[in-house]
Amino acid sequence: METRILSIFAGRQKNLEILVKYLQLALNENILSEVHFWNFCRKKEDDDFLASISNLRRTSSHREGIYRHIYPVIKQNMFDISVEASNDIHIRVDNNKNFYEIVIGGWSNQMSVVRKNNVTVFSLKKANTIVLGEKNKFAIQVLDGILYVYQNDKLLIQYAMEEENFQIQNVCFKTGHGAVADIDFFSQQNQKFFFMDTCEKTWKNYYEYYDKSEFKNDIIIKCDDDILFIDVPRLPAFFDFVREKNDIDIVFANTINNGVAAFYQQNKFNLIPKSLMDLEYPVQGLNGSLWQSGQKAEELHKYFLENVDQFLNAKIKDDFIYIFSRFSINFFAIRGENWHKIKDCYKDDELHLTVTFVQNERKFLNVLYPHLFVSHLSFYKQIETGIHVEQLQNEYDQLFYKMEKQWSTKHM
Repeated sequence: METRILSIFAGRQKNLEILVKYLQLALNENILSEVHFWNFCRKKEDDDFLASISNLRRTSSHREGIYRHIYPVIKQNMFDISVEASNDIHIRVDNNKNFYEIVIGGWSNQMSVVRKNNVTVFSLKKANTIVLGEKNKFAIQVLDGILYVYQNDKLLIQYAMEEENFQIQNVCFKTGHGAVADIDFFSQQNQKFFFMDTCEKTWKNYYEYYDKSEFKNDIIIKCDDDILFIDVPRLPAFFDFVREKNDIDIVFANTINNGVAAFYQQNKFNLIPKSLMDLEYPVQGLNGSLWQSGQKAEELHKYFLENVDQFLNAKIKDDFIYIFSRFSINFFAIRGENWHKIKDCYKDDELHLTVTFVQNERKFLNVLYPHLFVSHLSFYKQIETGIHVEQLQNEYDQLFYKMEKQWSTKHM
């Protein structure tokens, strides 16, 4: 069964607040299956916001790890989660007064313990512990003052607590000592939005993650967090194109504020008048006058905002355009069966995906899909040269409500 995943290099709350509206609409219409927020936040407030709109799916430990709140459904003082990790998983429960920390597979899978308020009160040697490695289902219950921990339906830990009426109010999870964990649980909030933690904050985590057999039949979109417009009704056709074109590797959306895409928008599709600005093909697809000018980018955004229907209703005959030069990777899709081809691109992903892999023995075929328009807010050089980001964010926020009303009259 195909899963359609949109993954985001996430970091900035204001941008995400706008982007999430499009993603929720696409989820509601079953156009997207899941959204993965990869945590590259640089500010705590952005990190907190990201965690508040999603459910933890992947976590990794840097040194001792970072506890994250998770929100499994708690019934009869019991919840369950599935975890795949090599070692050192930590589950913490509290009643807003005291907390109990359950460490399973600690000390390189030699021991499991229970701590109350950071003091060890129970330990279990390896001989009695099921070694981690594959996916395990854990159930945690407090009943009549006794803490029960089940692993794959077998009792692992039984501990008599001091509190007779301990009610689980909060649940947190982390890994320790270099362990990476994929976790899954049923949550009644933020469904289909998943928090992908990268404590090491490296692109390697992202690009290696999807090189798994479980994603082989899927389609994965990589999206920047400052994509502030997506033509949601055209997403199904975009997915169809990616699925059907077996000889194509990477498919780019027709991106506003992307130098190469802007050239075609003006010179092939006649969507941007030359009286407004002249948009050249950047030399070898890199940088260019649009990339380096905040004023030019802002003018282009405003023109798109004022003429969005002209773009979306354009009669574009081309099914696709081959891209043999560098291309900014703001929004692209690839079939999961081909992800193994890009898992090692992380040291300079854009260069490898659009230049190196095209020119070397991999012979990548990359294309621009002209029928799906998305809008990318800014490059760092545009910020340095005076683009008014906050003003544009407000205008794009208003655009969503206009488009939502317009799309509601159509069948997506």
